[in-house]
Amino acid sequence: MTTYKGINGFAVQSVASDPSPLDEGQVWYNNATYAFKLAALTTAGTWATGGSLNTGKALTAGAGTQTAGLNFGGNSALTNTELYNGTSWTSNPTGLNTGRRNLGGAGTQTAGLAFGGFDASASAATEKFNGSSWTSVNSMNTARRIYGQNGTGLQTATIIAGGGQQPSGTTASESYDGTTWTNTPSLNTSRSGNAMSGTQTAGLVFGGFSNYPTSTTAAESWNGSSWTTVNSMNTARALLAGAGTQTATVAFGGGTTTAPAQVNATELWNGTSWTSNPNGLANARDGLAGTGTQAAALAFGGNPPSTATEEFTGPGSPVTRTITTS
Repeated sequence: MTTYKGINGFAVQSVASDPSPLDEGQVWYNNATYAFKLAALTTAGTWATGGSLNTGKALTAGAGTQTAGLNFGGNSALTNTELYNGTSWTSNPTGLNTGRRNLGGAGTQTAGLAFGGFDASASAATEKFNGSSWTSVNSMNTARRIYGQNGTGLQTATIIAGGGQQPSGTTASESYDGTTWTNTPSLNTSRSGNAMSGTQTAGLVFGGFSNYPTSTTAAESWNGSSWTTVNSMNTARALLAGAGTQTATVAFGGGTTTAPAQVNATELWNGTSWTSNPNGLANARDGLAGTGTQAAALAFGGNPPSTATEEFTGPGSPVTRTITTS
């Protein structure tokens, strides 16, 4: 008689909690819930509710991963900083030195970067986070409101493109090497309120206001020396967020110029084209922040000042299924 052990060379494990990470086809018995379970692949990306922020925020920024996230700034001119552990947010004892909204973020939970934004006026301020406190460092060359989840990379290797003052925004681009900001070649399309993903040498910019309040679907790719126009998004929107790499990005939320103004639309980029994901955010919003990867993204905050956090599991990622007899 053919058995699971005979096929796989080992018996089904009996465990008290579901294993992580998962491997496709993995089978186990959860002795706490008395159920056999299977790791199957998703056919579409899905959003699930995560732990709420302690402070409702809009026009906020973030960095890190889905299980080690960092959030800072927002609203009128918050300094508030929070850390996410994959389950809940914890307020950090110390916040930004310069409170602001419409700022950009990059890096990790223990090595984050905050830049630009708006308090009483457009800001060029840049600060580094070491996991517990913020330190002011050299400012950007051009003070600007970021107007979106703009900026991508590491604390020592970041690029920002677009942003600026409404209505038309800017094509300006700058890179940061951990010490100073350097002007880099400009975007092909001027914009503000756009989002970015990738690294300092392989980035992607998408969406934004092309001429406020008109939003755009335009996207551009960065190879470390120049910007190239690529295929456009399906839904025009600004003040959106995104996560991932130059060739595997998820874009979510934002606002359009047609009713309803705020959208929950989620799109996936494969390096060539954008595909609308059938499952969108549970909470339609703009002015939110995002971080992580296409397979495991994190969305938090948004207009009106919100504490909502959502976790994205990308298509093709292993998920837990309960085995039944039906």
